Amino acid sequence: MTVEDLLTMRSGMDCTDPASWEMLIKSPDWVQFALDLPMVQSPGVQWAYCTGCSHLLSAIVQKTSGMNTLDFADRYLFKPLGISDFKWTLDPAGTPAGGAGLHLRPRDMAKLGYLYLRKGQWDGQQIVSSEWVEKATQTHADLDVNVHFEYGYHWFTHPAMAGYAALGDLGQIILVIPESDLVIVTTAATEESIFELIEQYILPAVQKAQ
Repeated sequence: MTVEDLLTMRSGMDCTDPASWEMLIKSPDWVQFALDLPMVQSPGVQWAYCTGCSHLLSAIVQKTSGMNTLDFADRYLFKPLGISDFKWTLDPAGTPAGGAGLHLRPRDMAKLGYLYLRKGQWDGQQIVSSEWVEKATQTHADLDVNVHFEYGYHWFTHPAMAGYAALGDLGQIILVIPESDLVIVTTAATEESIFELIEQYILPAVQKAQ
């Protein structure tokens, strides 16, 4: 299993959320719980949304950098973007949850989207490499369960919109559409599909304005 397998949610582990996530957070050692999950197929083959993959990535960042993942993110990402008001859920060992529990203001969510829209640059400074941004937002995995989305490196790609999105629980979304120079942030679920509303109203309005 490679880091890329974790990034693309193709770990091969017997892990499908939300059931696996609920069991993970009840365990005393989240990292060990994820590592102990049985394998059901070879890594790199089948996509399955597994927050355990994300938590392992958080632990890998912490191990390789020698810094707590929260401190690493604060120094190299949040501070350069002017993000200071945030909270992040920690596991029992103090490792930030890799795929959940990061609380940000909508404006700061938009900053993350804008950073990617500008290929990793912020205020004239290269915060994230442009090569990473390009690779992370390309489709690497097909989603049999959804006809609208594919998957990159922890970004859902949306080929029909030529964009990509971070999809959180209960309508928390960062959507980036480079062709329209557009970043959209939502923080509330609706009875209607947020993406249908964007396609019907926001994109036509933006295209008309351009």
